[in-house]
Amino acid sequence: MDNRYYFKEKNDNIVIFSSSEAQHLARVRRAKIGDEIVGFNGDGIDYNLKIIEITKDKVKAEILSSTKNKAYEDTGVTVYLSFLKNDALTTLIDHLAELNVKTVKLFKSDFSVANLDEKKIEKLNQISIQASKQCERADIMKIELIAKSQIEKDLEGKLCFFAYENADEKITSFSGDFAVIIGPEGGFSPDEVQLFSKFCKTISLGKTILRAEVAGVVAVSSLKAVQHES
Repeated sequence: MDNRYYFKEKNDNIVIFSSSEAQHLARVRRAKIGDEIVGFNGDGIDYNLKIIEITKDKVKAEILSSTKNKAYEDTGVTVYLSFLKNDALTTLIDHLAELNVKTVKLFKSDFSVANLDEKKIEKLNQISIQASKQCERADIMKIELIAKSQIEKDLEGKLCFFAYENADEKITSFSGDFAVIIGPEGGFSPDEVQLFSKFCKTISLGKTILRAEVAGVVAVSSLKAVQHES
């Protein structure tokens, strides 16, 4: 983790680290010209780099070589997650990134007590980048807002699982990409259960009631355990 850094700008064989990443390299890690590090920008590739320039707010590095990241997965997982309280939400976002989830789409459910805006989404995306460093993945889990009314259309033609506390059906083998819907601390309303059951496969995560941040981890890890490449 300490030798992995995120960059946004890439020109031919030169990458540029700016803002907090550049400051971390220069001030915290005390990087020097000639040091070799690993960079990533979300494309699933690890870039082996050599630092060639250090200024007050930027660090430039030359690409020495590149390889497909060992953690990259071709199949994708999308989590539709209702708004959670801050601590639970940040914890779950961190864990979902570690589980190689591709996208998290946040929506306000009937029993959600929290509210989110674009500023909070930006902070959550920064958490996702830091989680990618820690778990050594080179793609970045995207986080965005979606209206509950748009979820059915968004999932059209896709395999979706709905984790519901009163479901009886167990998770079984399947292949390819999938999505899973996770509820808030207070669970889903009867109207939401009826809605999501129309276009998702309802599944049980066990006999006990799980906290939302635990349910998200259990659902994704259990489904990935029986998932096969398409």
